[in-house]
Amino acid sequence: MNSRERVNRAIEFRGPDRVPITHATLPGAWRRYGPALEGIYRRYPEDVPSVGAVSAGEWGPEIGVPSRDTWGALWVRTTDEHKGQVVYHPLADWQALQRYEPPNTASDARLAELRASLTHIAGDRYALADGDTLWQRMFYLHGYQATLEDLLLRPERCAELRDLILAVMLRRVERLCQISELHGIHFRDDWGTQESLMINPAFWRRFFKPAYARLFALARAAGKHVWFHSDGAIASVIPDLMEIGVQVLNPQVSLIGREKLASMCGGRVCIQADIDRQWTLPFGSPAQVRAAVRADIDAFGRYGGGYIGRGEVASDVPLQNVVAMLEEMLRSTRKRAPDI
Repeated sequence: MNSRERVNRAIEFRGPDRVPITHATLPGAWRRYGPALEGIYRRYPEDVPSVGAVSAGEWGPEIGVPSRDTWGALWVRTTDEHKGQVVYHPLADWQALQRYEPPNTASDARLAELRASLTHIAGDRYALADGDTLWQRMFYLHGYQATLEDLLLRPERCAELRDLILAVMLRRVERLCQISELHGIHFRDDWGTQESLMINPAFWRRFFKPAYARLFALARAAGKHVWFHSDGAIASVIPDLMEIGVQVLNPQVSLIGREKLASMCGGRVCIQADIDRQWTLPFGSPAQVRAAVRADIDAFGRYGGGYIGRGEVASDVPLQNVVAMLEEMLRSTRKRAPDI
């Protein structure tokens, strides 16, 4: 079974031969481990390469050196472990919205770059393209605290900004859907804190859910799988995400709780793993890492699919834990649906 068929079967609950895997690596890990990490990834290749990043500049060329992203926000980072912080919001003043020109993330030049990336991917692998971020883009442009406040104080302005970003995203998704070599589109918005959703779930359903529904429907109508990443405590809106078409969900499993997430999602939506990066991957033993992988597979992958392996590698993750994680994923065999 090749990678593309394996991923399709996992997403669609049609019995893959094993768990598909994806790589996720922070710059700090590349800086610390370099060739040694490359060698591990060659031994355990990923099934899902990603292509066509929407925005450059969020990571920046060097620590402490400002860089501007595709939408005009200015970033500075202080570490190799995560992207920087926005130090200039181009739409901090709502007056600037009237003259703001958003980027064309679906231009011929951008799609030519994406197509060039696809030529380097073997034809038997599953290709995933970046569909962009809606909520995060709003506060990158306007500011986090200001956006939270204005959702209540100036909702009409926030709606105008939301719709501007949505229009750009819809144009991109429309053009991505025309590329037959692409199999899935990846959307991403961190909606949770460590304790709860960042905004009231009922407000989220009124203000943001319809926008996501339009994006997801467009992708699914073209036969592309819908992937969605969101960190934090997002359990309150997971049923909504499934309702409007998410097929692969990448949440923080350990934060939400494996059993709770399995009761909500098992057999209904494919979970892309997030092996605990706050404790297990950096500080656990290889045996604990293996146990976490097996527990995830037992919880989510026992429905004839439903699980894609992933664990974010930062510089504090020992290489033996990276090997343990990937090896355990590749040792997995097909899990059949339980008798009901």
